[in-house]
Amino acid sequence: MSILDKISDKNCWLDFLEYKRSSGHFFESEEKDLAEYIDNEDYLPVAEAIALEKPFPLPLLREINKKGTDKKRRVFVFPRRENYILKLIAYLLHSYDALFAPNLYSFRRGIGVKQAVYHIVSRPGIESAYTYKVDISDYFNSVDTEAVISVLEESICDDKRLVSFISGILREPRARFEGGIVEVRKGIMAGVPFSGFLANLFLKDLDEYFFGNNILYARYSDDIIVFSRSKEQISECERKIKETLEAKMLKVNEKKEFRTSPGEKWEFLGFSVSGKEIDISEVSFEKIKAKMRRKARSLLRWKERKAASDKGAVKTFIRHFNRKMYDNPSLHDVTWALWYFPVINTSKTLKAIDEYAVSSARFIASGNHSKKSYSLRYDTLKEWGYRNLVNSFYKFKEGKPLFDDE
Repeated sequence: MSILDKISDKNCWLDFLEYKRSSGHFFESEEKDLAEYIDNEDYLPVAEAIALEKPFPLPLLREINKKGTDKKRRVFVFPRRENYILKLIAYLLHSYDALFAPNLYSFRRGIGVKQAVYHIVSRPGIESAYTYKVDISDYFNSVDTEAVISVLEESICDDKRLVSFISGILREPRARFEGGIVEVRKGIMAGVPFSGFLANLFLKDLDEYFFGNNILYARYSDDIIVFSRSKEQISECERKIKETLEAKMLKVNEKKEFRTSPGEKWEFLGFSVSGKEIDISEVSFEKIKAKMRRKARSLLRWKERKAASDKGAVKTFIRHFNRKMYDNPSLHDVTWALWYFPVINTSKTLKAIDEYAVSSARFIASGNHSKKSYSLRYDTLKEWGYRNLVNSFYKFKEGKPLFDDE
């Protein structure tokens, strides 16, 4: 039976709903929307169109600014009815999880960043290892469409209908953009629910090489790290990774390429590991500070231009970062807090982020960072909705709810 035969099965949709409910990061509003979609059987017209091999709607192309650069990140978004169909397909593609080596941690059921970091940290003698860490430049957009379709055909030879359906979406060169239709290189279509599966699939031979040679290695989509107790072997590992990427017409992001020697702190997936201490990486800390700084300056200018109240401007800042830290982003499965909280075992950087957030809020109110800004009391910030990261972290560790819809 093809996966496409299951997309009209209500029981399959109910299983998907229950899986999402048990995921630990499913907001009430999202649950309600999916439940209504299933109750109304909104999936049936789309499933029927797919069965009749009618053209799938064109996706909307969005270009998202990358902070600190002139580059834009391309993502593709399908209409609500079709996007839920693609989400169900991505969920059902977990049945092919056996295709992947155990050292791959992205977009897999029951496996994720927590397992990746813990697997590395628990390895005996890890403190004596050399590391090589690399990020693939613009991975999702750079993958050659025909090359990934070839790997898809080889890997899922028992569901030709599904392969044909996915291939058809990838090969369609057009997308909706700014009220018109454009032709665009799609790669594996970042933002589309099944793109994570394709990202896993395209480099699975590299994962298998390191697993088969018993070399400590981890990949999370486009982030790769490898370890060795030998300086010579770590150089050989670096060569193997670069050769493989070059053969697949992918490029290393040299700005995110790092090497460490035994005893040095190493970073992976936004985490910093020093001995047994796992914290938020310095790069991630600087990124969130930069975002707070830009937002605070923007709101101060807005407040002065509109003669708005301190309370209104500061509450806007608080709402913005509460959403950023705790609410589900539209194009990702995991919130900022749910990415970091399950893995870190110290609140050092969380405390520093809290302090910077409070300082930024006071800057919005006073226009400066002098002691005068302290007239805006911390208790007042809490009354206006500020949610302390350190407190939220320890509540999470105690098993208490991290967030609720407001």
